[in-house]
Amino acid sequence: MLNYTAEQKLFLVTRPSVQNHLLLERLNQEIKIPVVVLNVKKPMMFYASEKSIFIYDTDAASSKSNKVWPKLLAESQSSMRICLLNCSRALSVYEKSIWHRFDTVLPNDTTPGSLVNAIKNMMQNKHEDNANACLQTSPEQTYGDKNSGNLTIREYEILHELCKGESNARIAQSFFISENTVRTHLYNIFKKISVNNRIQAVNWVNHQLIN
Repeated sequence: MLNYTAEQKLFLVTRPSVQNHLLLERLNQEIKIPVVVLNVKKPMMFYASEKSIFIYDTDAASSKSNKVWPKLLAESQSSMRICLLNCSRALSVYEKSIWHRFDTVLPNDTTPGSLVNAIKNMMQNKHEDNANACLQTSPEQTYGDKNSGNLTIREYEILHELCKGESNARIAQSFFISENTVRTHLYNIFKKISVNNRIQAVNWVNHQLIN
């Protein structure tokens, strides 16, 4: 039997719909903690104890919402459990950096029963492993977010090393590629994000993480 505490709450961030209303009714029946529904299109600050659970419906979110909600969570300094729901594809490096941390990722074919089980596992500090496909990314897979410049995963990885101040030689060693290949990647990165040098590229990354 699960042990519930008065401080625990379940925050469901999604859009209003008949389907989600039915989901809310089921959660209220099977999860013995208060369920608070937040409109994904209307981000707001909220108080949550560290034992609470945050369910974020990625399918209902816009690119703007995907930037604002992670910032609100970071500002709240809460260590509550985070679940990304309805993940339809692999998470990009940029998306992972935006969310900073998450405990569970559930694909878009997750049934209400599976969601309930995932929530119960999080309440017992267990991690879900049934969505590994959402976390697996190909080194050359691209994503079409307008702020990403259509960078590949490999280009994001190299950009990350660039932000750490690594030289071309060190980057080449890290990824077992030649320095010429690193220079080619940097040329493509600079072109895609419309910058001319390494400093501007680092500033671009900082801007993406802040805004």
